Amino acid sequence: MDIQHLRYFLTVSRTLNYTKAAEELYISRQAVAQAVRQLETELQSPLLINRKNTLALTPLGKVFQKEASKIVRSFGQFEAAMLKQAEDKKNELRIVMGAGIVLNLSAEMFANFSTAYTSILLSTKEEDNEAILRHVEEGEADLGLIGTTPAYIQGFRSCLIKKSDLHVCLHIDHPLAKKESLTFQDLKGVPMVGFGEKYDLHRYYVQKCHENGFAPTFSIITADVNISRNLVLENRSVSFAFPDYRKDSHPSVSKVKVLPLNLGETDAWGIYAITRSDEEITLPQQLFIEFMQRQAGTALSC
Repeated sequence: MDIQHLRYFLTVSRTLNYTKAAEELYISRQAVAQAVRQLETELQSPLLINRKNTLALTPLGKVFQKEASKIVRSFGQFEAAMLKQAEDKKNELRIVMGAGIVLNLSAEMFANFSTAYTSILLSTKEEDNEAILRHVEEGEADLGLIGTTPAYIQGFRSCLIKKSDLHVCLHIDHPLAKKESLTFQDLKGVPMVGFGEKYDLHRYYVQKCHENGFAPTFSIITADVNISRNLVLENRSVSFAFPDYRKDSHPSVSKVKVLPLNLGETDAWGIYAITRSDEEITLPQQLFIEFMQRQAGTALSC
């Protein structure tokens, strides 16, 4: 049975007049009559009878009216709830981001956006770079925030949120700690904490090492920050770090040094917002990207 037919029947059963029912429903009298006949055909029994040019409900019609009212009322509540949820969903911005993105951009930037745009609900979670691309591509996330270079995000619409030079974290007693900055050649033979192939930073480091004529030396492959921190504190390895690492309140900060890694002029490493290239950018996506660019002091793009 068609829910719309039930609605038509209920209007007829209340007015007991096809013409009045049609006027209330803003459809033709014929359409109303056809809907009622369709229901009677399905039930194989009449719901309405005509007595001296006056419509009346049959015994089955009275039962049907009572039960149909329950169904239509329940369906109306269901429909309203689903429409509200769909409307709310339009204003939810599902963001999947790489590890450390919040630290690099600052949690305050996300909080400021939520304050500025109360109608947009941010929903965030952390994933590795490989998963970020997959979630965005499959529509499971509206936007990805990823530390990378344009070469690794081809096929997506990408917008630079913040240029972010790479930095290396090392113990203050490490031989390289005397330098003011590092090159990839400086890291030849130096044990480095690797993140694994799912992270663009790991793949980028491997690529740059080979471009400089040597294979990288990894002390361990892990995305665990605590393991990485301990290896640096024990002066057994170096690792990548954010330039604002010294803002960390952890006691270890006084025992480490963070040096910039010279990438050269060709690589635009940074934090990028990515969306599907085959879909128009939505208003929540655009508002978020432009807001974060302004907060980071980056020229507006996209």
